[in-house]
Amino acid sequence: MDEWDAVVVGAGVGGLSAAVLLAQVGMKTLVVEKDDRVGGRALSLHGEEVRDKGVDWYRRLLGGQYSYLIASEPSLDEMVDNGILDGYTLDLGYHAVSVAGEGYFAMLRDLIGGYGDRQVIINPCLTGSWIDGQFYEESPLSNMQRVDDKLYTEFKRIGKRFFDFFGPFFDATPQQLEELDSLSLHEHLVKTGFAESKIIYDYLRCFGTLFTTINDPNDISMGDMTRYALQVIMPAVMKGGPVYVGGFTENGIMTWSQAIADRFIGFGGEVRLEVSMKSIEVEGDTVTGITIEGAGGEEFIPARRVVFNIPIQELFKYIDERAFPGDFTTRVKSLYGYGSLSPYIGLTGLPVPEEHAKRLMKTPCVVPRSEGFDWDVYMAWNIQSYIEPSCAPEGKHLFTAYLPLTEKESHNRELVMKAVKAVPDFLESVYPGFKDYIEWELYPVCVKLEGVAKSVTQAGSLKPDVKAPGIEGLYFAGDTARGYGVAMDCACSSGILCASAITGLDYGIK
Repeated sequence: MDEWDAVVVGAGVGGLSAAVLLAQVGMKTLVVEKDDRVGGRALSLHGEEVRDKGVDWYRRLLGGQYSYLIASEPSLDEMVDNGILDGYTLDLGYHAVSVAGEGYFAMLRDLIGGYGDRQVIINPCLTGSWIDGQFYEESPLSNMQRVDDKLYTEFKRIGKRFFDFFGPFFDATPQQLEELDSLSLHEHLVKTGFAESKIIYDYLRCFGTLFTTINDPNDISMGDMTRYALQVIMPAVMKGGPVYVGGFTENGIMTWSQAIADRFIGFGGEVRLEVSMKSIEVEGDTVTGITIEGAGGEEFIPARRVVFNIPIQELFKYIDERAFPGDFTTRVKSLYGYGSLSPYIGLTGLPVPEEHAKRLMKTPCVVPRSEGFDWDVYMAWNIQSYIEPSCAPEGKHLFTAYLPLTEKESHNRELVMKAVKAVPDFLESVYPGFKDYIEWELYPVCVKLEGVAKSVTQAGSLKPDVKAPGIEGLYFAGDTARGYGVAMDCACSSGILCASAITGLDYGIK
């Protein structure tokens, strides 16, 4: 049986990013994936698939990615029976792409020489905020010196400018940036005087929550926000042209995953779908391969290296924890989680002003913490189909959003239902008549977003490194390993760091 140079377990963003770089330098690389498609949590499905494959298939797909469907209206069975979702493209959860794909996604794209024959089009979106019943317009990141007149007046009142938010850190060294990982947004706002204005405090807390998917400003890390601003956004601004906070991928986020998988295969890599790993095999202190299970039964796959692209908290299901140093085992077991509620609402028309429809909108409070939550529950929302029309049938629109939760909150169905019920009520209060446009609603909940969420104990450099201690040939990639950036960009950067650790090449991420 031939030995692989590397086997990557999990075809999510982190695993694919590492795999394509390994294959590019000629390493014989295999990717194994338990689902029937690549993408991990960044996967897409069409309404017709749900109709053809059924409700149980959709629920299993969610369950395989640490998610569940808490509510739908009408029932999911009725939606499937009547083809209500036909013509829609739904991502598994909320998947706006950071900086419209010009962050670490762009770095990987350039490293591998583009996307090849598959087109990956990411339509950018502007942003705006809704705070205390008022709309605040926001410019592209490349023109952030221009702020909404109402915000400008408030910044001026407290003697601040928007760029003062990052001002103390413009010359920060990599070591100083790592030290910032433990500094909270709240501490920073108080120390720099921004907390003197409630409006500015709420506005910047929205900015922080958008980046970190954490509601509590005492837990939001300044490190990753600052690193991303200085190392990704500012260089993009210096190149000229508009730089946007985010964007949506035409035909679903899985288009990006498929393009990376295509490039990987083009470099000589192999992808095996619908196979699950049973164990990581080790002799002494060295990896020898993995054992998988698929339709053909169990199989041992010999490999010199294994890249574990599964949440690292699952590691000890596949390898004895005693193989690792005690401090590493303790750290992995101490990692705590985050979650999110990601509503999808089908609309019969456009119930919001076009000035809002073209933006990713943010608000600091949809459900107050007095309802039992850790902090006031924030929401970011889009009329996604206005920005990226392919995700909805002609003449209809798709509303998407995310509301951050702690992991404990995401498992509490009674608590999550408070947020579910609050979403349409809040939208009706902002856009009177909104409910009249609602045709259907889906409310998936994700219970594991550790890498996406940037907390003061788990941001960037504070997560486990990409190279496992104590075992030669074992590496980590994805959300729960060392990586920088927001959302999928974090997994992408982690994959790049992992590939760098294996190949010894400098890909430009420190």
